[in-house]
Amino acid sequence: MSRARAASAGIGLAGLGGLLLWLLVGDLGISMRERAALPSALELLRRHAASDTTISLLLSTAPAALSMLLVPLIGYHSDRCRSRLGRRTPFLLVAAPIGCLAMLGLAASPTLAVALDTALGAWSPGLRNCRLALFCLCWAVFDCAAISAFSLFSGLVNDLVPAGMLGRFFAVFRIVSLSVGIAFQSWIFELTDQHLPEVLFAVGLFFCLPILAMVLMVKEAPLPAGTPAGHDSAEEPRRRLWVPLKHVVACFADRPYRWAVAAFVLASVTFNPFNTFYLHYAHAAGIQKATLGTLTAAGYAVSIVSAFAIGWLADRFGAVRVSTLIMAVYCAISTAGFAAVSDAASFRTFYFAHVVISGAWFTAAASMPMALFPRASFVQFNSTKDLMVVSGVILVSSIQGPVLDLSGHDYRFTLLAGAVFSLLCVMCLVRLQPIPPNLQSVVPR
Repeated sequence: MSRARAASAGIGLAGLGGLLLWLLVGDLGISMRERAALPSALELLRRHAASDTTISLLLSTAPAALSMLLVPLIGYHSDRCRSRLGRRTPFLLVAAPIGCLAMLGLAASPTLAVALDTALGAWSPGLRNCRLALFCLCWAVFDCAAISAFSLFSGLVNDLVPAGMLGRFFAVFRIVSLSVGIAFQSWIFELTDQHLPEVLFAVGLFFCLPILAMVLMVKEAPLPAGTPAGHDSAEEPRRRLWVPLKHVVACFADRPYRWAVAAFVLASVTFNPFNTFYLHYAHAAGIQKATLGTLTAAGYAVSIVSAFAIGWLADRFGAVRVSTLIMAVYCAISTAGFAAVSDAASFRTFYFAHVVISGAWFTAAASMPMALFPRASFVQFNSTKDLMVVSGVILVSSIQGPVLDLSGHDYRFTLLAGAVFSLLCVMCLVRLQPIPPNLQSVVPR
C-alpha cells in the first residue's frame, strides 16, 4: 500500500481521504491517554489507597510540571530536525514504544512492587510505598511519551493538512476521541474491577500501535520556505539537548502573541476548577453516579453530532471568531449557574450544558493555534504557548483546593471561577480580531 502524502496545496480527493484515514488512526492512539489511561491509572491509585493529595500530585500537578520542561524541548528540536524521515516522524517513532513499555510496567507494577519489597528487605520503605514509587516512575515515563506524542501530532497535522480544512479535520479527530471515551466508559472501565492489568496492557498497545501505523503510512510534506535552520554541525553537542531561553522569549516579541497566549491560558483555567470537583459537586447535590454517567454520555453524543458543523463554521468564519462566540455563551451559562444551581435538577441542567458547550469550545479552538502561529516554527510557538498554559493550570490548581476548603466546600465557586476566567478569555480573543498580520503564518497557506 502506498503512503499517503499531502502538501499545503494541490492535494487530491483520494490523497485527502488517505491522509485523513491515517491521521485518524494516529489520533486513536493519542486519545488513549485522556480517555482510557487516566481513568485506569486513577483506579490503580485507588487500589493502592493513595490519598487525594497524592492522586492530585501524580495525575495533575506532576504531568503539568513535566510538560513545562518537555514540550518546549521537543518542539524546538522537532522544528529543527532534518532527517530522511522528516522532522516529526523520528520523535514519534521513539515516543510511541516508550509509552507502551511504560504502560506495560504500570500493569505489572503490583507484582514488581512485591519483588522490590522482598529484595530490599529491611531497607524497604514498605509494600505500599514500593507500589506508589513504581507507579510514579511508570506513569511519569508514559506521560512524557504521551505529552510529546500529542505535541508532535499537532505539528504533523499543521504540516500536512491544508489550512482551509483544519477545522473540519479537527472536528473529525474530536469525534474519534469522544467515541473512544464513550466506548471505554460504557464497556471497558467496568472490567478494571477484575482485569485491571489486562486493561492497562491493552491501553499501552492501543497507544503505541496506531501511532506507529500512522507514521509508517504518512509521508511528511517538504519543508515550507522560512522553516528554521537545522542544528549547526559545529554546535556544541551538549547544547543540542536543551532549549535556549532566547527561543522561548522570542515568541513573545510581538504583543498579539501575548494576547493569544493569554486567551489559551484563560480558556484552560476556565474549565479546570469545575472539571476537577464536579464529582464532589454532584455528590453534594444528590446526583447518583449512574445519572452523571448518563448525562456525560448524552453530552458527548451531542458533541459528536455537532462537531463537524462547528469545524465547518471554524473553517468558514475563522476559528478565533467561532471560539469567541462559544466562550461568551459559556460565560453566560456559568454566571447563571453560579446564581441558580442549588439542587439536583439545576445541577443536571448546568452539567449537561457544561459538557456540550465546553466540548464545542475544544472543537472550535482545536485549529486556532494553526490560524495564529507561524507555520514554519509552529511547534516552537505552540509548545511555548503550552508552557504558559501549564503554568496557569498549576497556579489555579494550587489555589482552588484551599479556597474551597475555606469556603466550607461551596462548589459554586468553581462556577464563579469559570464565569470570571471565561469573561477575561473573551476579552483577549476580541483583541485578536481581526488576526494581526504579524501573528499569522509567515508562509501563505
